[in-house]
Amino acid sequence: MEAALPPTALLVHRIATADDRRAFGELFNFYHPRLLKFSLLYVKSRELAEEVVSDVFFKIWQKRATLPEVKNLDSYLYISIKNQSLNYLQKAENQPTVALDDLPAHLTVETLTPERTLLVSELQAEIHRAVEKLPPQCKIIFKLIREDGLKYKQVAEILGISVKTIEVQIGIAIKKISADLQAHLAAGRPGATRTLRLAQALVPLLLAGGLVG
Repeated sequence: MEAALPPTALLVHRIATADDRRAFGELFNFYHPRLLKFSLLYVKSRELAEEVVSDVFFKIWQKRATLPEVKNLDSYLYISIKNQSLNYLQKAENQPTVALDDLPAHLTVETLTPERTLLVSELQAEIHRAVEKLPPQCKIIFKLIREDGLKYKQVAEILGISVKTIEVQIGIAIKKISADLQAHLAAGRPGATRTLRLAQALVPLLLAGGLVG
């Protein structure tokens, strides 16, 4: 007897082979919250992040027949979101963009090497310390959204403040945490530019929940 396909693989199969819009909606709803948070790390605007996620899934629907070729759907989606977010920022600056359509369906990401695994663990511990140093309201907002998974609107209602204030505070939190992480790494590894570049690449994924230690 063949092993049952995991839930997302089953959805992908239904989408690719039967043009199943209901399955596509389920896949979108499953990934939407985390991809939205990830895009926000780049575009800093919830409205723009929503557009990024929608655009990525629209292109995925257009190319749905190639979905079974994707080896790692999580990695493919996160990289697609990152590329599309950067495209939006580049367009705003009238710079050349990298087309999402150029992203190969067989895309895979570099596996976690021992060096990267150690760095991820170190960064996660430092993120925890950095979060505890945030101003009180900023820390509460960051924890409610990043750790409890609440939506901006829910947190705004709980704290009696605007969604815009939530966006600003999340931006402040990420900026402070990122600065603490880079200072920590620079202090511990003088001149280690490769490690700093690696850390800068990992920080958005860690803050968005894209890597699990």
